[in-house]
Parts: sequence; structure tokens; C-alpha cells
Amino acid sequence: MARLVRRFVSDFHDELVLGSVCSEGYASPQASRLSMAAHELVENAITHAAEGEASFSIEIGPDPEDPARRYRVEMKTRNRAVPGDHEAIDALLRALRAAADPFDVFLELMASTVKRTDGSGLGLARVWVEAQMDLACLVDGEQLEITARASIVRDSEDTERDPSRGQAPS
Repeated sequence: MARLVRRFVSDFHDELVLGSVCSEGYASPQASRLSMAAHELVENAITHAAEGEASFSIEIGPDPEDPARRYRVEMKTRNRAVPGDHEAIDALLRALRAAADPFDVFLELMASTVKRTDGSGLGLARVWVEAQMDLACLVDGEQLEITARASIVRDSEDTERDPSRGQAPS
């Protein structure tokens, strides 16, 4: 399922958002980052869902702050949360936000999870660092909602972070 969502996001982005198609088997840099983020989010939602219930949505539209040059992408997953997931996600997001360089947090997380046999534990950190998307976590009753957002320049290959976060891509 996650692989299908990844391919759909990549193709949808390049064909309908950018209006172009890269060579067969390739995607634009933006589509690659967004499809990786979608894959990680869906995989996490499915893997960590109590009773196997999970959903995924994506919205792509003009960025209200600069609709001529930028567009906004918002992805959401919802699942019936396993107890303790929300606290672990909050701790990770706090660490990423507080870091002078979030990549350092990502490297530390990689080192601490290298011997895990039940997944890498890197999904949300990859979305933050590699896809350069802002993440938020919300608990609504028994539902856990993860939201990933990015503002993307239409004529650039670089995804830029939300200016309110005070961080820019390297």
C-alpha cells in the first residue's frame, strides 16, 4: 500500500502539479521528496495503528502567501493510536525543532536505532530532514493525526522550509 501511495504522489505531482513528466522511471526532485514523505507517513500509520485502521490524505494548492510562485503541500495520516506513540512523537518533534541542525538529531537517531529489528524508527525524522517538511502531531480521542506541510517554489528544485520555523534547507 505504501509503495502504491508513493508512486501515485510522485506521478500526480509531476504530471498534474508541474505539468511535465521526467524520463521513464524518474521523478522530479520535488516529487521524489514528497513521495518519500508519503511513503514514510503511510508506512508509519499502518505499522503503528491499533486494529489496523489508518487513513492518508494529501492536499496540494496555491500557497496563500505567494500563489504565483509557490504551492503548499499538506499530507495527513490518522490511525487509532497505540498507547505511548503520541509521547514518543512529541519528544522527537521537540528535539528536531530545538536543534541548531536537525540533521544532527537525525544522525543520532540513526546511531541509536541501528540494531533494531522492528523497523528503523526513522520515518518521521526522514520526513522532517530529507523531505524538509514541517510536522505536527495531534491526538483526537483515540485517533493520532500526523500532519506534514511544505511550501514549494514552482520554478525551483529546492523545497523551502516554512519561514515561521526559522530554518532553511542546506
